[in-house]
This record gives sequence, C-alpha cells and structure tokens, in this order.
Amino acid sequence: MKFSNLFTLSALALFSMAKADYYKASRVTYYGGPNDGNSERDPFCQDYASNVPSSVSGISYYVAISKDDLTKSNAKSYCGKTIKLSNAETGRTLSAIVVDKCGSCSGGNIDLSVKAFEYLSANHKEKGVLKQVSWCIVDGPSKYKCPSSSSSSSKKTTTTKKTSSSSSSSSTSVRKTGGVYIELEKGSRYGYCSIGKSIKYYSGNGYIQFKNASHGSQRTRVDAYVNVSKAGLYNLKIKYNNPNSSKVTNRIVVNNNYYSINFSKTGSEWQKVSLKGVPFKAGSNLVEVRATDGYMSFDYVYIE
Repeated sequence: MKFSNLFTLSALALFSMAKADYYKASRVTYYGGPNDGNSERDPFCQDYASNVPSSVSGISYYVAISKDDLTKSNAKSYCGKTIKLSNAETGRTLSAIVVDKCGSCSGGNIDLSVKAFEYLSANHKEKGVLKQVSWCIVDGPSKYKCPSSSSSSSKKTTTTKKTSSSSSSSSTSVRKTGGVYIELEKGSRYGYCSIGKSIKYYSGNGYIQFKNASHGSQRTRVDAYVNVSKAGLYNLKIKYNNPNSSKVTNRIVVNNNYYSINFSKTGSEWQKVSLKGVPFKAGSNLVEVRATDGYMSFDYVYIE
C-alpha cells in the first residue's frame, strides 16, 4: 500500500471518529466585515466572557452559535470557550472562540469568521456554505461537549466565588448567572418615550428611545421592578446610544436614589457605562431611567 493511501485512510478514520464524537452541522456559513455591516462589532458574548471584546475584528478564528442554542440563560456554557471544528471535505481542523449568537442559524448550525471559513474550506470562500463540518465545545454544554480526549488538555482547577445572586419574577428582566438583565423595552414608559429597532445589535426585542425630556407635564422615563434575594450594594451596567454631538446627562433612579450620569457621544454605536455600589433591598426594587437632557436611546440595565 502506498504511503499516500495509508495517510488518506488514517485521515478518514480520524474524521469518522470526529463525526461520532462531535456534533455534525448541516449548514456552516460565515459573517463579518464591511460587506456584512461589520457585524463582528458588539458581539453577544462580550457581557458574559472576559476574553470577548466589544469588537472581535482582531480575532482571526471566531464563531457565532445558533440563537436556538445560545441564550442569556446558558451563555456561560458557550461564551468565550474554545470550539473545535473539523471539515471532512477538506481534512482541515481548527480551534476558534465562541463570541456571538447567530440569528439566522437553526439549531446546531454555526456562523464562522471569514478567516475561519476560508481555512476550513481550503480557501474556497465562494462556496458560501459548508455541509461536512463537525464541532464540539471544550467544557461546553452536554449536547456539544467535546469528548474527554479533546478537553483533557484544558484541565485546570477553578474556584467559583460565591456572589449575591439576583433573581426576578418580573417579565421585564432576564436572569443569568450572577445577575439580571432588565430589558427596558418591556418596562413601563412615560412621556416622550418609545420603542426603537433601527440601531443595530440591540438586545431583546428592541430598545427605549427618549425623544425629549418631557411630554407636557410628564417626565420622560421608563421603569421596571426587579427582585433581588439579598440586600446589598450592586453594580449596574447600562447599554446606551447617544447620537448627539456632545455628552448627554440623564438619570438612573433606584428606589428613589438618584444618580446623574454623563453619557458620552457614541455616533451610531452602542456603548456601556457602569454605576457602582448601588444599594438594593431584599425583594422588589424599582429601577428607573429618567430623562433630564433627553434625546438618546437605552437598550438594557444589567445588575451584576
């Protein structure tokens, strides 16, 4: 038997094993770059993993997981973790980082960075779709977890720090490990406040837009109730857009405690600002975003 044939059979055997242990995707595509609206900016996972920045354009190999699989409630099982991929068609394999959620991918299918797609396809980007890719996530969720032989190289001892966990029964907020997202579009709106969807990469079903500081005698604002299990000081993160030519001042109000915040101009992008050491009581708390200068948009308030 020729050596080349032996190598081919060995490679086929390896990929047969990968198919048995890895999840076989029916459709793998790619995204990112100016032709795709620079969709690598503001990735979903930036709020869940410290190794995922607000723009992943500097990372060569990254992946977006289907919206049917990756959600806020299980984000820690995916975000920032290593995904291993193999393409039986080309015999190529690579490791990438999970950074985003793919809104157009059905369950089990994924979106690759352009460079990752080019490599796995053996520089045949024009294919557009790969149909023989298998994948798994190192220390990922059970359905997609890499077999022990794939994850053994990443063994390390971790210590989980106990935090004051927050929980909520309100429809305006979404629980995640260690904190709560308040999706402001689900809150109660007053004054010159409306739901917007034109700014890309918002969370949930939309965002809140303040068009003026007030409407008649009514102050423009949005509020929502959230439950926390333990009284204490919590840190807030507010995702916002300020299209004005200069900073805008508006307020965050928690249980009648007022915090004036200067929101820097952002152009067409989203940014985040942090507010630390905000007292919450055990049980129900009222969180409010209130206009003082007015015109700008808010996506969510995250309670750490």
